[in-house]
Amino acid sequence: MPIQSQLVLGDSPKSASRKGGALSLPRQSQIDVALDERTKKLRGAAVGGYGEAILNARLGGNQPTEVDLRRTVLFFGYNFTDHIRFFSEVEYEHALTTNGSNGEVGVEQAILDFMMKRWFNIRVGMGVLPVGLINIYHEPSTFNGAERPDADLLIVPSTWQQMLAGLYGAAGPIRYQVYVTPGLRAEGFSADSGLRGGRQESEIRARDWGVVGRLDYAPFLGGNIGVSGYWARAGQGDANLGNVAVTIAAIDTKLSRWGMTLRGQLSYVYISDVERLNQVLVLARPGAGPVSRQLLGGYVELSYDLLRLMPHNQGFQLIVFGRYERTDTQLDVVDSGIGLVRKAGMDRTVYTAGLTFRPILEVALKLDYQQRHSEVSGSNTNQINAAVAYQF
Repeated sequence: MPIQSQLVLGDSPKSASRKGGALSLPRQSQIDVALDERTKKLRGAAVGGYGEAILNARLGGNQPTEVDLRRTVLFFGYNFTDHIRFFSEVEYEHALTTNGSNGEVGVEQAILDFMMKRWFNIRVGMGVLPVGLINIYHEPSTFNGAERPDADLLIVPSTWQQMLAGLYGAAGPIRYQVYVTPGLRAEGFSADSGLRGGRQESEIRARDWGVVGRLDYAPFLGGNIGVSGYWARAGQGDANLGNVAVTIAAIDTKLSRWGMTLRGQLSYVYISDVERLNQVLVLARPGAGPVSRQLLGGYVELSYDLLRLMPHNQGFQLIVFGRYERTDTQLDVVDSGIGLVRKAGMDRTVYTAGLTFRPILEVALKLDYQQRHSEVSGSNTNQINAAVAYQF
């Protein structure tokens, strides 16, 4: 079966048949696989992975062209029984991890699933929080464009993995997930990247807990609408930060028909008691800009498979796409009585156009052109991106 559910991906090219062996146990990067009746009689171990290499060529000025083995992720899974399964991902970033390098090795997921009924299952461990579309389906071969949309980096801090425990299941075309999880750490929030620096990836402080959930509706093959939400306090026992809490609401959709796909997402963040938080952070990070009380971002993307109607194309895809996105991490800056003002350049608009070639579902060759703008005069930049992505 394909690695990703067609309920989310829509029309997909043919993949090589897998008959037994270490690849016979499907990966689970989403709940669809666990709920598929065809997986319930499989036993034993499975290995797999995904990764990408990216080239960024910034046009104009003296900006260097960079090539990076952005990530290499190795997967291991094991079905103990028909009802108990382990799933894990270990990620290697930027190819090298030494002093002075940006490389990193980390556990992205390590979860146990207890599968009872299609409508009632239990999950516990380190998993990806089900907020936003790319945060869940983050394998680089599954989305267009070499780079993820800004809304999935600056508003929803993808990939956002966290310790969690909760329930998931499905009834007809509806799927749900709901988990309890430790909150973020507010001292990591920033004007530039919003919540991203507040993610807890190791030695997690668990003084403050919250809840995260998602509801998907897939009325037909190739159509999916999802809504997700998150709420948790983020002080983690630091009384100086006050009662800061984070609320996230997001809606996303992917509709595929006749080789054409419409994809979009809108994400909103509200941070409470930000006045007190900024009073603390301005002393620790002078000149960095205030944390905004509200953040907003989203995108809309339209794509079409140029090889859709060609006979004997062997399942190849050549997808042309265009995407418009806008994010603002300084949407609502509160003065806090200490003279804070909005940091300029944080209202970002990006136009992307490009091609994605898939000889099979699991491999993607990408090329795109981006124009990036902000409200600051003279800040516009253009760049060409290329990427090779895979999963197995």
